[in-house]
Amino acid sequence: MDMSNPAPWRVSAIIPSYNRAEFLAETISCLLAQTIPPHEIIVVDDGSSDDTQAVVARFGAAVRYKRIANSGAPVARNEGAALATGDWLWFCDSDDLWRPDFLAQIRAVAQTPPHPQFLFGNFQLVRNGVWEADAKFAAAPDGFWKNIASRKIANGTIFTEPLYRHILKFQPIFPSTIVMTKSLFESVGGFDGKFARTASEDFEFILRCVAHAPIGMIDAPLVGIRRHPGNFSASQLANLLGEVKILRHAKSHHTAAKQFAAEIDADIARRNLEALALAFSFGKYDLVRSLAGEIGAKHLGFKPRLKFLIASLPKAIRARLIALAGRPAIARQGKTNP
Repeated sequence: MDMSNPAPWRVSAIIPSYNRAEFLAETISCLLAQTIPPHEIIVVDDGSSDDTQAVVARFGAAVRYKRIANSGAPVARNEGAALATGDWLWFCDSDDLWRPDFLAQIRAVAQTPPHPQFLFGNFQLVRNGVWEADAKFAAAPDGFWKNIASRKIANGTIFTEPLYRHILKFQPIFPSTIVMTKSLFESVGGFDGKFARTASEDFEFILRCVAHAPIGMIDAPLVGIRRHPGNFSASQLANLLGEVKILRHAKSHHTAAKQFAAEIDADIARRNLEALALAFSFGKYDLVRSLAGEIGAKHLGFKPRLKFLIASLPKAIRARLIALAGRPAIARQGKTNP
């Protein structure tokens, strides 16, 4: 989706927040500290039971506030987008952080022909206030970035082909790094509220967005994604199961998915196998059996099949077998269990 001229640079920063009062003030402060500040900041309180409203009130007229019944992040983001008066939307999770030049660097890419309407950036995880050294883009498979039609610019890349197919293999796009035109947001239909209680719910929306090109990207990791016990996204098993649900939906409902049906099926199988391994390690044996049935016996492979067989044993026998497997040193010494 090309534009002969960039959209006017008025950015509405939208923060969906649910019980994040302890992080929210720092998040808002990061937005206000941008070298090119946003046009407005909108906090959509998703039915919080903490001091969210009081935290927002400390910023006075600098932040707009609206409270809604608890409905999930997709609904809150859509509500914020409907309130936005800017030409661009910046979706900011309520516990994340940004370096002061994030928005300035995004703007530089947006104003470079062919003027992408969807942009994202690199990020690092933040644990206990410390930004980790590794950045997300470095985790891409070998050759990932080179296999996408693009051209380099001063501080990033403009992709000249859609990313739909590519992010099925590696998903580098996180909501807090996304800035997009409001017109594109409206044309793709916004976030789908039916995934509000699904882990990785943003993946479905991102797939629809990156079915269009050009797409802009900044290379520097200028966003800090917090990891703490309250993160729903911190659950790898939940994320995998959510992604499988979303990929099945995409295969049936996304126009761009039709030419990639085989790849989507392969990705569903891969995620299910990863989920099966995690479910087994967590002792979720009912889920192991369910996933094995979805994958199908001929696609299980030796280790997943073994885990399925163990998960299918009577509880007492399974517990005994797992206990024996967890005591290799005793077994090697020729000792018997009491």
